[in-house]
Amino acid sequence: MRETANRARHLHRQAIVVDGTSFFCQGWHERLETAGVTALQLTVPWDGEGARQAIGRCAEYFALVRREPRLAIVGTVAEIRRAKAEGKVGLILVSQDGSILESDPNLVEVFYRIGFRVIQLTYNERNLLGDGCHEPANAGLSRLGIEMIQAMNRVGMVLDLSHVGERTSLEAIEVSSKPVLFSHSNPRARADSARNITDEQIRRCAASGGVIGATPYAPITWTGGAKPPDLDDFVDHVEHIAKLVGTDHVSFGSDSEATPGAYPRELLRRLFTTHPEAIAAFLEAHPGIFLTDGFESMEALPQLTEKLLARRWSEGDVRKFLGENLLRVYAANWGE
Repeated sequence: MRETANRARHLHRQAIVVDGTSFFCQGWHERLETAGVTALQLTVPWDGEGARQAIGRCAEYFALVRREPRLAIVGTVAEIRRAKAEGKVGLILVSQDGSILESDPNLVEVFYRIGFRVIQLTYNERNLLGDGCHEPANAGLSRLGIEMIQAMNRVGMVLDLSHVGERTSLEAIEVSSKPVLFSHSNPRARADSARNITDEQIRRCAASGGVIGATPYAPITWTGGAKPPDLDDFVDHVEHIAKLVGTDHVSFGSDSEATPGAYPRELLRRLFTTHPEAIAAFLEAHPGIFLTDGFESMEALPQLTEKLLARRWSEGDVRKFLGENLLRVYAANWGE
């Protein structure tokens, strides 16, 4: 056990570690150092916000990195590797809702030039681009959604399909000429929630060259029963993906704050009132629990590295999981 722990500490310090889903970074915090993260896919606008609001929130992060030398906005693989070498944390600007593009595919290039590098097509509900995962109609991708994906491929914007409806995501993978992400979604075969994805979605994403990021968000990690999920339950989700499509196509998104306590109360209230049935059932059974026991924030990432080594993952496969797989998808979309 001690040997595995020592190997894990060394490996985690040396590896490129990219958290595929984080939010609300208000400055440097010891959480980032404890987690050992090289870069964060950082959610910038709130869901439902348009172009003007997204630009305003982006401007706040430009101001943040000006006053905080240990943070940097990154938009290339080389910049992520440079952040690692310089001991900085790179912020990859992300929108979890394609609503920021409004109805104009030309805005994709505008947001790319501003610094955004990943856009999620929908956030749970229907928007102009397609259906989210909570829409019972499951109506799929719109014609505007097709145009947006083509524009994203043209400029190099990564397409994220977490929170996206099943049919919409499958059609989006078919339209996209570049590898895609499910940045923070678990296998529905293990936890039956609309927020999770089917084995077919996992296979199709991997066939595109893409990556599926498992997430410790407890309501969609929970497989039922009296106890909330723990770190082993989370790793079971990771291994389901790896066994299905291989270790080249799995990563993680912690779905946790970069700065503790920074989640706006207004947004929390909104989320609490819009949970679908499966998530509401978990929160009723386990009130106040949002992340998996043993993975309450990104600070648990070194323990995750140790757990994978204990399950006989090779160091090379752990490195892929921690960040190299995401770097491959970034390079395929952004270029080096």
